[in-house]
This record gives sequence, structure tokens and C-alpha cells, in this order.
Amino acid sequence: MPEHTCPACLADDTEAVECLDRTDLIRSYCQKGIDVGAYLPDSSLTLCLCNQCGLGFFDPFCVGDGLFYEQLQTQEWYYQDDKPEYAYAAKLVRESCSLLEVGCGKGAFRVWLPESVRYSGLEFNDQAVQKARTGGLDVRKQPVEEHADEGRRYDVVCAFQVLEHVEHPRQFFHACVQALKPGGTLMIAVPAQDSFLAIAPNSPLNMPPHHVTRWTDRALTNLARSEGFSKTDIWHEPVADFHKEWHATTLAYHALTRFGLYRPRLIDNSMRFRLLGRLVRMPEVRGYLVRRALNASPGLEVGHTVMLIAS
Repeated sequence: MPEHTCPACLADDTEAVECLDRTDLIRSYCQKGIDVGAYLPDSSLTLCLCNQCGLGFFDPFCVGDGLFYEQLQTQEWYYQDDKPEYAYAAKLVRESCSLLEVGCGKGAFRVWLPESVRYSGLEFNDQAVQKARTGGLDVRKQPVEEHADEGRRYDVVCAFQVLEHVEHPRQFFHACVQALKPGGTLMIAVPAQDSFLAIAPNSPLNMPPHHVTRWTDRALTNLARSEGFSKTDIWHEPVADFHKEWHATTLAYHALTRFGLYRPRLIDNSMRFRLLGRLVRMPEVRGYLVRRALNASPGLEVGHTVMLIAS
């Protein structure tokens, strides 16, 4: 694939948005107790934007492996059992249907579903697979591409917070579609690039080797239509309680850009950023800045996750 070709729509109409220094990224992950040095190139990375479908992606692609995700799962916050997308998606799953969850972790979504649902899962992390099987779930360590090639078909295929991690998103999405029965429903949830997350500084988990793509509503819908789906819906979660502080701080910094006081960067360790941090931590100032940000950009009121529902 030529350099800077969009990995979703394969268009060459892309542009470089920002260069990301390797050392800064390693240091940012280290602050969370995670070592990523082995996964990054010797030089910088570039955040690119596809002008055709709106996908953001990093070049070169640097994806994490099993050891990387074992580091992450030691963090209490990483695998959550209570996700807003679980509650919303579960309402769309009918009794007695067959369902495949790709990248299912320990199978936390299963408890949200009717007991009559025939649940299967795919997962790469050995410890997560073992936890799921101990809980009596049918979970396999197998790529969805291989699973679909075996001819297995389901009424529902879903993947929550997986697509943004994979090196070949177009092929992954196609395999998920292949695993559907005719008339089946596909549900794909990812971090929302049309939310505050797109402008949140110092968020290494939204960068390689964790997240390697950034999905707008347009990018998701475009990918679904390329697979022949005639009906697509987009759902945005509201801001979760545990994200409200992060959301407000991000919007406050965003408002400061309108005053010319701040220039957004993926990673910012500057003295200016730290000094402005004192300002945005003042409740009255932050409240004012958040209101200014939302008045200028109402779309930033939505939460971290967006979900595509296609049938």
C-alpha cells in the first residue's frame, strides 16, 4: 500500500495533520505505567487525514501485540463491565438469535443479553479467553477473518472498541460482514472522532500502538456502504460520568484556542500548557470556557463512543 493511502477507503487524497515525536509518546505512556518503546519506529509518526472519507490514521502503522495488552489489562480501568454502548446495543438484540462478539475480552457483554441468545466470542488475549471460558462462554482465540472463512454465520456481529486497534480495518470490517447471515445486523463501536476526543491533548491511549485509526461518523458510514449496507444508523453516547472531568478540561482548552492563547497538539508538555492548566482548573473559569466551546461547536457535547448499526 503506498504511503499515506487511506486504510479504509484506499483513497490517495490524504494529508499530514501533525508529526508525533517518538520520545514524547514513549514518555506519555510511561506516565501510565506502560512501556511502548518496542512497538514504535525509530523516527516520528504522522497523523494523517483522508479527505475522501474523513478517517484519521497514523503512519507508519504500529500496533500492539499480546504482551502490550497484557500490560494494559493490569490497569483496573482498562476492561470495563459497564459500558453505555452495551446497554444500547443489547436493546437491539432479539431473543434466541445467534450473536458473535469480535474482540470480546472476558465476555462482559454477555450479561446484558437475553439468556436465550446464542453467544460466541473471539478474543486474542489468552487471559481474557480463559476468564470467559471459566464463565462458561463459547470464546475462541481466532481472527475473525479465519472464523468467517470457515462459513460460520450469525444474526448479529458486534465489536466494541476493536476496529481502531487493527492494522487492516477494511479487511477486518469485511470479515465481520462475511460472518453475518443475510439480513443480519452489524454493530461497531469505536472512539468518536466527532467528539471531544478529537481535540483532547495528552491522550496516549488514542495513539499508537493502542489506537491506530480515528473514526468519524462519515468514515464509518462510508465503510458500511462500501460493503452494500442500505440502512445505517449512528448512535453517540452521552458523556459518561467518569469522563466529565476530562470532557470539561478538554473543552476549556479548546475555548482558549479561540482566544489565541493555546495551539492544540497531540502531546503538549510545554510550560504554557501547564500554566493554562491552572487557569482551566478554576471552576468558574472552566465553566465559562466550556460554555463558549459548546456555543461555538455544539457537536462537542457528545461522549467518547460512537456506534454504527448497519443492516
